[in-house]
Amino acid sequence: MDVRLLIPELFEKLSLIATCGLIGVLVPPLRNRLLGVGRPRDIAVVVIFGLLFSMWGSAMSFEWLGHQLNLRAIGIMIAGILGGPRAGALTGLLGGGFYVLRFHPEGFPWDLAASVLDGWLAGSLSVRRERMFIGWRVLSGAAVVQIAGLSVTAAGLGFNGGDPAVALPALGAQLVGVAAGVALFVNVALVVISRQEQAVALVEAQSAANEMSLAALRSRLEPHFLFNALNTLRATIRRDPDQARALVSDLADLYRYLLHHPHDASVMNEVEHACAYLAIERARLGDERLAVQTSVDDSVRDARVPALLLQPIVENAVKHGITPKQGLGKITIRASDLGNRLRIEVEDEADGPRQGTSTRGSGMALQTLRKRLTQQYHGEATLELTSMDRGTLATLELPKQAPLLGDSA
Repeated sequence: MDVRLLIPELFEKLSLIATCGLIGVLVPPLRNRLLGVGRPRDIAVVVIFGLLFSMWGSAMSFEWLGHQLNLRAIGIMIAGILGGPRAGALTGLLGGGFYVLRFHPEGFPWDLAASVLDGWLAGSLSVRRERMFIGWRVLSGAAVVQIAGLSVTAAGLGFNGGDPAVALPALGAQLVGVAAGVALFVNVALVVISRQEQAVALVEAQSAANEMSLAALRSRLEPHFLFNALNTLRATIRRDPDQARALVSDLADLYRYLLHHPHDASVMNEVEHACAYLAIERARLGDERLAVQTSVDDSVRDARVPALLLQPIVENAVKHGITPKQGLGKITIRASDLGNRLRIEVEDEADGPRQGTSTRGSGMALQTLRKRLTQQYHGEATLELTSMDRGTLATLELPKQAPLLGDSA
């Protein structure tokens, strides 16, 4: 084979080795051993994988300059690196035996001894000098191991009457191919694992941030709102006992919701929670100051949405849309079906001149809500505020998620 054909041949096999590195990451015991962890029984999987890899290398062998050039040592070394010297030696014995019996009987016992040496030496060096097989240093480590194995092969050639010097170019090509193959496999696998771990860490960080945002919203709601609600309740008890009882019921519903829906809830749960909140606000402001109206399509009543989705919006509506004005105010909550998406609208409108100034939409609560939506829906959910003649319309659009099986809360 001409050298111009040798290089494409090696590159083709190295690309297949890189693919094997990707496959290796999918096998949990191999992944564990690559990360330096795992159980002793994982070594059996390492030996089997290395043996199959070695048999594939033997089957892909070809003759160049009178020497049988093959990459069986790659699988054997990988078994040694991942499983230790015993696993490497066993893989070398089995893989080398397969090569000798099936493809190169005249190489016995030298090729068999070279394979056992490859596996044992790779395993020994990986245990005693672990840094040799970290990163691209594995290229030099594998080359050292392969030089030892090829020395045994060259000795066999001389013993059988051949000339090792003639086979030197072919042995050199095999050295480069095996060292590059081992380095490629290990580093491709580690890069894939690293990317997977980064992706998992990113998802976990986003989940943690979402939990922190929700916890911050809960902690903000509980002391601040409870203080105002209790003050309202105290003022209402003597004036209107019936209204005070209703207020206690609304307050109980509000905090029961916080306990029973730590992460998500149905659209109807959210609307009912918002109404319980607004009932307490109406008692604080006065019945003549706030009216509440709801309209929810039947097809979205049970769709799942993040817990406390409406809380900051209705709180914002009361604070900036109703409270600053002296006339009658009204908050309308609508939920409508858009096919594979749903729209929730919260509209506030009030009569009378505005007292003081407002910074609607710039508060921390709405900023936190936008971050939660981005983290949970990956940019597929939107929150928009639109100024109207007598108030503001907040519009939420997000993917419609099916209800949980058996969910009725």
